[in-house]
Amino acid sequence: MSVRPASNGAGVTPAEMEQMVARAGLALNPGQLADLVLTWRQMAALIATIPRARPLADDFAFVFRPPLPRPAAPPRR
Repeated sequence: MSVRPASNGAGVTPAEMEQMVARAGLALNPGQLADLVLTWRQMAALIATIPRARPLADDFAFVFRPPLPRPAAPPRR
């Protein structure tokens, strides 16, 4: 499995984060803003490691087939 580089251009600058926080109507102190920028960068690095070119057979949602229900027993006389 190949891993993409952590720096794929999805980083965010402190100025961009400040703008997004202001649009959201939040008031964060500089320490909270720095933590948010660091978290954003770490999440972008983690997301970049998720493999995307996998066959559908590797996804259990497409492979698992629940058993069919049993046919109803004929009524007794």
